[in-house]
Amino acid sequence: MESKDCFSLKFNEVHIWSACLSENETSLPYFTSLLSQDEQERASHFKFSRDQKRYTISRGILRSLLAGYLREPLQKIEILYGLWGKPCLPEEKALSFNLSHSGDYALYAFTQGYEVGIDVEYIDVSLELEDMAKSVFSTAEFSHWKALNAQEKIHSFFKHWVSKEAFLKASGKGCLENRHALTLTKTSDFKQELKSDLREEAKIIYPYCFESILGYASALFVEGPSLKPLHYIWEKDFSCRPFF
Repeated sequence: MESKDCFSLKFNEVHIWSACLSENETSLPYFTSLLSQDEQERASHFKFSRDQKRYTISRGILRSLLAGYLREPLQKIEILYGLWGKPCLPEEKALSFNLSHSGDYALYAFTQGYEVGIDVEYIDVSLELEDMAKSVFSTAEFSHWKALNAQEKIHSFFKHWVSKEAFLKASGKGCLENRHALTLTKTSDFKQELKSDLREEAKIIYPYCFESILGYASALFVEGPSLKPLHYIWEKDFSCRPFF
């Protein structure tokens, strides 16, 4: 598949891109040159060099992807920010997007005009999850979560965490202190897997949970109809290939 085919986004599709940030470190000077003055200042505020690099690379890849979809020169890409800090394009652009990065990976989502939120989180098994779960789950969700075995608790916690984050990002609110006030699944369905078949031809159900990166949980939410998900990988030579 040629690179230009990856940027053919139909109205019934949502494109999901994944990128390994460390694999793109050799292109750090190039990505730095793509960032706006504001973005370069944001990068400089990170305490650790590793975090500065990850921010710069993830934003540089974002601008490269936007240029591909918009068919515009990189220098003309203008990224604005909503009330809650969600990045967006000027109103006259039909393209909507969102990004998330955690650990060594970044995820991006693009739709034709529907508000979209995507979230990825590294599954850190060393975390003490119980206190975190109280801030993520509703009372009913937490009660059911407590009844799971240790392995199920890890899987369930991160899946629901990214699902709620994706929902909030799609709404433009970014993060919410009281995530436990947001219930995405019925109590009776809590122990069941959220539907997340990457190969499924049928319409997907939001939140769309998927595990495209080993050791990471991720989810997508679109404020609109069910869209066909297409997965791509960003490669360091700036080409792309189908996810499957």
